[in-house]
Amino acid sequence: MKSFNHFVGYILLAAVLLLPGRTPVSYSSGDSACPEIVRAAFDITQQVCDGTGRNQACYGHILLDAELQANASTSSFEREGDIANVAAIQSLRISAMDLESRAWGIALMQLQASLPDSQIDQNVTMLLFGDVQIENAMSHANLMTMTAEATTNVNIRQRPTLGALVVGQVAPGEAVTATGRLDDSSWIRVRQPRTGITGWVFGELLTSENDIDDLDAVDAATQYYGPMQAFTFQSGVDDAMCPEAPHSGILIQTPEGVAKVTLLINEIDIQLGSTVFFQAQPGNSMTVQVIEGSARVTASGQTKTAFAGTQITVPLGQTLTPAGPPEDPAPYEMANVAALPVELLARAIVVHPPLSEDEIDALIASPVAPLPVVDESTGDEGEDGDDTLSGTEPASEEEGGPPSNPGQDGSPPPGLVDNPGLGDSVPPGQNGSPPGQDKKE
Repeated sequence: MKSFNHFVGYILLAAVLLLPGRTPVSYSSGDSACPEIVRAAFDITQQVCDGTGRNQACYGHILLDAELQANASTSSFEREGDIANVAAIQSLRISAMDLESRAWGIALMQLQASLPDSQIDQNVTMLLFGDVQIENAMSHANLMTMTAEATTNVNIRQRPTLGALVVGQVAPGEAVTATGRLDDSSWIRVRQPRTGITGWVFGELLTSENDIDDLDAVDAATQYYGPMQAFTFQSGVDDAMCPEAPHSGILIQTPEGVAKVTLLINEIDIQLGSTVFFQAQPGNSMTVQVIEGSARVTASGQTKTAFAGTQITVPLGQTLTPAGPPEDPAPYEMANVAALPVELLARAIVVHPPLSEDEIDALIASPVAPLPVVDESTGDEGEDGDDTLSGTEPASEEEGGPPSNPGQDGSPPPGLVDNPGLGDSVPPGQNGSPPGQDKKE
């Protein structure tokens, strides 16, 4: 929330309005009240929401309509300055600008998303303004602390099956958060607080003081997302009532120094290391406009990368789910992003000017990807007890020391176990493949 951004924003806005050949924007007859409403809304939101903490939502400016979860402990979220836990919010309806009542809804959220617990001062900032409806896509989940009971590091795998990609590792005695289990409890879905990584661990290698049956039984393909890390939304489009007002939508910024944060928006996988403006209309499309950094957008099995100064469009059905793959990145219109309230974000940025088609083609052809992302494809499944990815050498089980962060080179970390029958040691009471898994011959 830097005052520097106020100055930069006004300079950019003035430059856009004076661009030669630019098509004039038509605004309503009540323009004179609009700039005052915008400035007051920004100032009030900045004042009352300055102390918003991790996984909290702040009521910034009138008018918001919140539906809370049935089990929510939050008593109210009804006036400017009210703070609620994000997990307690089922949906939010934010009002478009009303010149007569001087209402123009703004809400601010600080989300942990896929960030580690240790980075408590780093959060994803999400700013919602204007005609926006958002629905939390994740239902309440029963969570449980479990501890790795092994003599070597334990695999976290992408899927609950032998041979699935190793995405992380748990040290002996390390605690993880269990978020679900298979029906037979043979595999446990976990989140590692130290890294923020989620995946599956073979059930016999985890212990807990609680009854494992208290965990929700989940489908193997169901991923775990934190509070408001997965949501559906829709917004108005081209509805700014004066040059000082941004169009309705959601502005999301990741913290400095974080390679990527994963969100699921309208069932579209979004990986951000950036500041991005989102708009969506049912039966039309979702637009991902990257004003700083870069973003990867995956839908219908295809992935496209948007760079600062570009946008990617994904077609949507009437239910706000993808109706096709993302389109290629294209330049955005500066007029659509010049008035965005970047001064309300945690990190000061300058809105990137639109790239040319030639600049976009050059970036696409570049061998260096602007957003480092862990390869989450699944390796080939080998024989039971094979704890290596295709094309890698077996890892030594005697290498000590603390586990390193996964995803550096795609190779499995040293000294990992996640299934009985690996090497010469077999976990007590186990021989062969784990329950619910057919042993390969």
